[in-house]
This record gives sequence, C-alpha cells and structure tokens, in this order.
Amino acid sequence: MKAKLQVQFNNKNVEAADIEKLAKEDVKSKGVKMTSIDTLEVYYKPEDNSVYYVATTKTGEVIGNEKPLYIA
Repeated sequence: MKAKLQVQFNNKNVEAADIEKLAKEDVKSKGVKMTSIDTLEVYYKPEDNSVYYVATTKTGEVIGNEKPLYIA
C-alpha cells in the first residue's frame, strides 16, 4: 500500500512529499549528503506556507534553516 498525505488549509492542498523534498533540497544546497543524515525533522506552518527543518548528521552535527522555506 502506498499512502499519500496532504495538508489542506485555506483552500490550498500541499503534499507531504513536497514539504519533505523542499527540506532535503535545502540540506543538499548546504553541501550535506543525505547519506550522512541520521534524522530529519520537518515542520510545516500552513498559515503562512512556511517550512522549517532540523537535520542531525550521524556525527551529531545539527543543520537547520533560520529563515523559512516556502512551498510554491
């Protein structure tokens, strides 16, 4: 079974996969390989369409975004 998760807010649908993809692309843009990531916590604020994340590498380094990312 394949599940598709969507967040609906103010007549807008956002797929969870798109939120995750946005966070992963930002991590990669910082020169971090996804294979070095141990955990990735992603937070979506539907009221302003912003995404925040905290990634922890296998060596314990913490990477995140201070400025919000936005779903187009």
